[in-house]
Amino acid sequence: MCMLAWFLSVTLAAGAAASPAAAAVTPVWDHPGYDAENSYYNPAENVINAGSIRRVGKKWQVKLRSSDTSCSGWSAPLLSGGRVVASDQLGVSAYAADTGRLLWRYDWDDPGDNGTPRLGVVDGLVILANNGCNSQSDPDGQIIALDLRSGLPRWSQSTDIPVNDTAVDKGVIVVSGGSPSDEDKVVAFSARDGRTLWTKAKHLSSGVSANGTILLRRTDGSEAAEGESAAVDIVSGRVRWTRKADWTAEAADPDGTRFYVRDKQAERLSAVRVADGQPTWTAPPLLQSMIAIDGNRLYRVFDQGIEALRVTDGKRVWSVRAAADMAQPVRAGGLLYSAGQVRKAADGTVTGPAYDGAVIVAGGRIHQVLDGTLSAYAP
Repeated sequence: MCMLAWFLSVTLAAGAAASPAAAAVTPVWDHPGYDAENSYYNPAENVINAGSIRRVGKKWQVKLRSSDTSCSGWSAPLLSGGRVVASDQLGVSAYAADTGRLLWRYDWDDPGDNGTPRLGVVDGLVILANNGCNSQSDPDGQIIALDLRSGLPRWSQSTDIPVNDTAVDKGVIVVSGGSPSDEDKVVAFSARDGRTLWTKAKHLSSGVSANGTILLRRTDGSEAAEGESAAVDIVSGRVRWTRKADWTAEAADPDGTRFYVRDKQAERLSAVRVADGQPTWTAPPLLQSMIAIDGNRLYRVFDQGIEALRVTDGKRVWSVRAAADMAQPVRAGGLLYSAGQVRKAADGTVTGPAYDGAVIVAGGRIHQVLDGTLSAYAP
């Protein structure tokens, strides 16, 4: 794929130069899973809780752009600098978090050849990592950095591998992927200017960084497992330890002490110490891999239900079934969001109405993307 960023059009909305009013503590949700650990846990939320959730109402909504010829889609939103950033079928748009006012738009050069990006915000830059759509045998990837305030492109990088997974931490972007025409590879770039920092051939990674440590699994170059996993420093690429295991990190503790890994062969969920790779407990497998961690409990979904496990030993704390299909759990303000009705994180009891689709909870607001509509709710 050619270098696209300098040919993609940026459409600035009127008033984009004016920044939203800053709060005393500016709320953030700048990774798809809240943080680099992919914990889906916002410990700072203190407005929407069990006492206020039933007073929450819709404050604004906008329809995200659509196109019949696009292969891009609607992502879960991110929140940073008073801006809600979400992809749509024509590119990426940013809105004022308090009012929903459009601040800027960034357009794909070809919506029919740009997949839905994985988003992240770091050091004032919005990172877009996605693939082309017109080749199944030899797809290429790209990374684009936009200025968070203006939406203007700052740098771009093309990759010969498809971008299947992306982790952003410590000022570094790590992408991973392979295809029938491309040997599996992990590549790290500087978030500041897009420079290549290090590469690992015949390895794959995931979108999880435990306070600067990422987990790689060795392959034969074509996705087949070689039975070895390694913990690597995200900045230098230095290997910290290896284990005879085929692990993919699904998440990590918010403090970066434990990985929660899926064994690709046995399909088990295990807790593994980040410091030395020692497994501490293993839970039975589930079909779904969507989990959230708050430092005390791990929440994971199963077929029309959700359960909580203690992070210290993996023992079940509670388990409930629900009428609706479950979605990615989100933990904030003592509450748990996972499609169906909002529940208390401590015991799973229902305490609020349902918020379907992809949601983030920060700064006393729930931002939701559902069926191509971005909405904001608050008490």
